[in-house]
Formats: sequence, C-alpha cells, structure tokens
Amino acid sequence: MGETGLRGRWGVGRTLGLASFLWIASVLLAPAAWAGICGGDVACRCGDTLRGATTLQEDLTDCPGDGLRLVGASRLDCAGRAIVGGTGGRGVVLDRTQGAAVRNCRIEGFRTGVRIRGGGAGLVAGNEIVDSRRYGIELARGTRENLLVLNLVRNSGDEGIHIGTGSDGTRVLGNEIVGSGAEGIYVLSSHGGLFAANLVSEGGAAALYVKHSSDNVFAANDVHGRNVHVRGHSRRNLFQENHVEKGRFVFEAYREQEHPSAVQGWTSPGENRVVGGAVLDTANCFHFKGASDNEVVDVAANGCRARTETARGGRPAARNVVTLVEWPT
Repeated sequence: MGETGLRGRWGVGRTLGLASFLWIASVLLAPAAWAGICGGDVACRCGDTLRGATTLQEDLTDCPGDGLRLVGASRLDCAGRAIVGGTGGRGVVLDRTQGAAVRNCRIEGFRTGVRIRGGGAGLVAGNEIVDSRRYGIELARGTRENLLVLNLVRNSGDEGIHIGTGSDGTRVLGNEIVGSGAEGIYVLSSHGGLFAANLVSEGGAAALYVKHSSDNVFAANDVHGRNVHVRGHSRRNLFQENHVEKGRFVFEAYREQEHPSAVQGWTSPGENRVVGGAVLDTANCFHFKGASDNEVVDVAANGCRARTETARGGRPAARNVVTLVEWPT
C-alpha cells in the first residue's frame, strides 16, 4: 500500500507516492503561505494573527480572506489606515479574546467588518466600517461584556450590528448605523445590555430589532425612517428617551416551537416599558400584535393613533397601557 492511485482530475493512470500525496494535501488545507504572526516590531500583513499590540503603518488592501485575526488581549490601532477586502472573509476577527481592542480603522469590503467570536470584554471604538456584504459588526459564540462605541457602520448588506445569542452585557454607545440592507441593530437572545445614543437611519427593515432578549436598556437613540420592533420572548426591556421619526414601536408575538417559553408554539413580549422620548410623523405610534402587559409613559407624539392592538397566533393583545403627551409645535 505504498502508492495511492489518483484518477480523474489528476489524469488517468497517474500514480503518486503516499508522501507526495500527503504533502499536496497539506498545502491545499493549510493557511495561506503569507499568513503569519505580527505585533510589536513585526508589521502586519493581510491574513496575519496579531499577538500583543500594534499600530498600522500602512493600509492593508485587497486582502483575499480575513484581514487580521486578534488573539489573547491584543490591541490594534489602525491610526486611520484602511483594511480592505477582496472577495470575502472578515475584516478583523477577535478570536476568543479577552480584553482585546480594535480602534481607528477603516474596514471596507469584507463579508463582515468586525467579528467578535467568543471571549469577551472587547473594545471596538472609533472605526469606520463600510460596504460589508453581511454584517458591519457581529458578536457571536456567546461573547460577553463587549463595548462598541463611536463607530460609523455604513451600507452593510444585511445588518449593521448583529448581537448574537448569548452576547450578554453588551454596550453599544454613540454609534452611527446608516443604510443597512436589513436591520440597523439586531439583538438576538441577549440580555442585560445597554444601547444608548446611537443614530440609526436609512435601513431596509427595523432600526432596532429585539428578539427573545430581556432586561436591556435602550436610551437616547435617534431612529429615522424605520421601526423599533420587539418580538418573541422579550421581557422587561426599558426604552427611555428615544426619538423615533417616521417610524413606530411594534411589539409582536413570534412563532417558535423550540423556544422554552413557547405556549402552543408562540412566544410574546411583555413587561416592557417605553418612557419619555418621542414618536413623530407616523400614523400609528404603538402596535401590539399578540403582546400584553407593556407600558408606555409620557411619550411625545404629533397626531398619531396612540395604540393599535391585534391578536396574533391565538394570543390577544391585552393590558397594554399607553400615555402620550403632545409634541410641542
């Protein structure tokens, strides 16, 4: 068994020694030859893994896969320089890091701009993340206690910022999310977060989309032209002093058989509070679809219908309290 016959693409009857076959396989399956370790005195190139801290000295352009990967507590400062993608990959990946940071980068043209995968206590600050094919910023694999602050996320193909399952304690502060293909900020099965002073506009779906997420605070956000949508088992969230223009709040039951809180296959938001702020230039300010026991207090409005309630999934909309005040003209 010292020889391995390979036919088809390798040519009929061609025979390779086992050692040669294994060498070819290792080349095909290994990371690209140019990928290495950077940091300190070693400059980073596309595909490198950063260990330690570095400040980019030049743009990284036409990266064929991922731009840079961070491990440990690495800290990347682009100093305004760019990391530009080619056909796919992620711009910067924080790979199970703890206390890592990405600052002052322009990240352009990747499938996802910044991905935090596992770990926690990461910082993504002062970056411009544009033309991502899927997400501008993605939190995944249960990463916790991250801070996303003062980033511009523009023209993402799907969501501007995706807060994935188990990303508890996330803080999203002072970001501008513009022109997302779908949601601006999507919070999925994540709890205890703070989302404050963000500007979300020109998206294809909801500006803020909250699904199966509880005990979060959404405060002083500006939303233009899209809704705030709360679905499924989302409980005890506080929406305080948000300004929603040409959009409305929607609280909606959601069909999901597998969710542990489902009743006859449906989950429903409840015990959420909307306090202060404004909902302007829309026909209906608050729509409850199979959602009950939510409260709206002292929200300013300018002529909208205060409350619409409809059943969904056999669940009535009941005991929702809405108190509006007149928007000053």
